[in-house]
Amino acid sequence: MNKIFLLITSICLWQISFSQTVPVDSVKFYEGKEITVCSKVIDTYVSKTNEGTTFVNFGKPYPKSTFTIVIFEADLRNFKYTPSLYLKDKNVCITGKVKIYKGKPEMIVNKEEQIKVE
Repeated sequence: MNKIFLLITSICLWQISFSQTVPVDSVKFYEGKEITVCSKVIDTYVSKTNEGTTFVNFGKPYPKSTFTIVIFEADLRNFKYTPSLYLKDKNVCITGKVKIYKGKPEMIVNKEEQIKVE
């Protein structure tokens, strides 16, 4: 019984140490950390000047978005769907490393497995 409890506790601690769920308005405090963010997608945009990069915004519409995920065109092949269309207005959880770009938090997403649609 003690071995099972120890195993379950170890697994829980391992998951917590690798990814923490953070509210969308607090992401900016987790620069450089691997976290999970769950929120509703407010809007999406595919850049015409930045090689088809997809931007998925949370909190408020661009340019006042609270948090953005970025999917580069080369990584779109890792998705079974078109993120800019499929994710719009959906509640999702995204897991990845936070970086600050031009004063705003963002997360680079390379594969579909980083995004869970709720």
